[in-house]
Amino acid sequence: MKRFITFNKKDKRFIKMINQTEKGFELVILSDSVIKELLETINNCEEKNDEIYIVWQMKFKQTNFILYKKCTFSSPIDNFNSSKRTMEEKTTLCGKKIKVSCSGNSFYTNSYMYKNKEVKKTKVRYQDSNALIRMLKISELNVKCDE
Repeated sequence: MKRFITFNKKDKRFIKMINQTEKGFELVILSDSVIKELLETINNCEEKNDEIYIVWQMKFKQTNFILYKKCTFSSPIDNFNSSKRTMEEKTTLCGKKIKVSCSGNSFYTNSYMYKNKEVKKTKVRYQDSNALIRMLKISELNVKCDE
């Protein structure tokens, strides 16, 4: 069965994506409660042999989403430091880093401006997000039935 983990705009205060490629990326998680919840979900899915898919809302194009298919996760690396400069002072964000590998990705959009247009630097086209929404609703129903 497919399980979906979604990261929306509100989640990005605690979760950052770095080193993104077609075959994977790295998640930097800044909150202990978020890392605990994510690890519980990953372990639960691995026990049931479920495939994990990640839905990531794009930063500047908030109507666009990336779907990462069949994700596998590394164990968290402690004490990952990232410097972030602000106008007033320099602060250091501390968190844990997880490397995520995936079999591929797809792009979805709500915007008519992007539908069926080619994604920059790839030969993939944006698909209608209604298909993604349907997949998310079906997976929620399957999880509720299992519980």
